[in-house]
Amino acid sequence: MKKIVITLPHFIDNEAARIVSLLDNGTDLVHLRKPEAGEGEVARLIESIPVAYRSRLVVHDHHALATRFSLHGIHLNSRHPHAPEGYRGNISRSCHSLEEIERYKPSCSYLFLSPIFDSISKQGYTARYTTEELETARKRGIIDEQVIALGGVTTERFSLLQQWGFGGGAMLGAAWERKTTKEQATPPVILTIAGSDCSGGAGIQADIKAISALGGYAASVITAVTVQNTLGVQHALPIPTEVVDAQIRAVMDDLQVSAVKIGMVHDSAIARTIAGCLKHYRPVFTVYDPVMISTSGHRLLTEESIDTIKQELLPLATLITPNLHEATLLCGRTLDSIPAMEQAARELSGTYGPAVLIKGGHLTGQTMCDVLYADGCLYRYVDEKIETRNLHGTGCTLSSAIATLLSHGHSLPKAVERAKSYITRAIKAGSKHRIGHGNGPVWHFV
Repeated sequence: MKKIVITLPHFIDNEAARIVSLLDNGTDLVHLRKPEAGEGEVARLIESIPVAYRSRLVVHDHHALATRFSLHGIHLNSRHPHAPEGYRGNISRSCHSLEEIERYKPSCSYLFLSPIFDSISKQGYTARYTTEELETARKRGIIDEQVIALGGVTTERFSLLQQWGFGGGAMLGAAWERKTTKEQATPPVILTIAGSDCSGGAGIQADIKAISALGGYAASVITAVTVQNTLGVQHALPIPTEVVDAQIRAVMDDLQVSAVKIGMVHDSAIARTIAGCLKHYRPVFTVYDPVMISTSGHRLLTEESIDTIKQELLPLATLITPNLHEATLLCGRTLDSIPAMEQAARELSGTYGPAVLIKGGHLTGQTMCDVLYADGCLYRYVDEKIETRNLHGTGCTLSSAIATLLSHGHSLPKAVERAKSYITRAIKAGSKHRIGHGNGPVWHFV
């Protein structure tokens, strides 16, 4: 008998990994039902699922995605009652009567009949058919292998469904109530490519802490070794490009990386090396925090390096997260207001392709506002400023948090929202500590 699982209508943590685990553990098909999600959000969920599993996915909305990603098929319902013109793949449909089953059988690969039992996920949605009605439908050939039972279905009830002649069962609530040991044991892998901070507050060290705190597995590639502490950076030694390349390949060839976070890119050669690896491995998510300006306002990169990053690295990113100074450098003019940030985010996205999050922590006033431009929409994230000098590593932490939350299945706006909430808690917790004699770090384990 066919076992089908339908996703919850909202996105959940680690959803892509949970879908893969279901498919690895006896589920035949997963139906992606996200009635309120945009096409881009559903596409990102599909992109975060390895290609080998996509032929076992069915979409309930945004049917063009089935062709785009070579999915198993599409599902028709009251929201989308007709298949796209010219569609030749598998088609399933929701039915709520035996008459609908008879009507749609000729045009569908399989049909859902519901509710067979009292629903687990919908209050008041009770079984519609008696045992006698189901037995009669089986004998008349209405219920057969083409018909899938839906509504209150659990694994324990599959033997009953088989007796009634169903070709399988579809589960919604029951499938998501508990996690298997494998799901609990396999966090998403996030690769951070950045410089090392020997004092532990920023760079690779901050990335690893943030990724781990948010339930990811952190792998790392070091681009530069810095000599720094809470008082400042004294020296930076770039890692040879062949070593950076070898580190990336060692991780990507072995681990199933869900997202890549990029921080310090020391020079043009390293930028080209990273870009070459991104083109080869094509990770689902790439979050780039373009570290270009020091805390004191000095450029950390040459003009040549910035040009290389613009031309080769930015177009490969899912999201870039410049602060006000870095956004000013990238767009070539001073940004001193929220509307100016929004216009710059639009322009940078239009020029280079990725979504853009401009961080407004350097704006004057008691509130701070970050601006996200993604998929043609603008989002503002407003918070009260926290009076503390312990802000070392905030940019690294935020971008790593976003990469991790994207890997957990959150949409980009939601990942940014949750990452912002996390970094706010981390700053508040860090403000109570006295680590070092200068600008101390945030506290990641909140």
